[in-house]
Amino acid sequence: MSVGPEAAQMQYEIIDCNTLAERWDLPVSWVRDGVRARTPDPIPHVKLGRYVRFEWKSPELGEWWARHRVTPNRNRGESQKEIRP
Repeated sequence: MSVGPEAAQMQYEIIDCNTLAERWDLPVSWVRDGVRARTPDPIPHVKLGRYVRFEWKSPELGEWWARHRVTPNRNRGESQKEIRP
């Protein structure tokens, strides 16, 4: 069963680069760089021609955020990436 655009909009808020940058308090250029193909782990997005949209509160966006979360290393006082199974 495929999910059309109407169903996706009902589940998640569809936002653009400017809105995502504002919500994450980052420059729009950083978000745009984060969706490029050359990025090792691109931000999950939907490409509609030249337009890029994000599904706010989607599991994919949440998982991407979690992969980039850094937690302090309690043993040495250093930071390390959180490892998720």
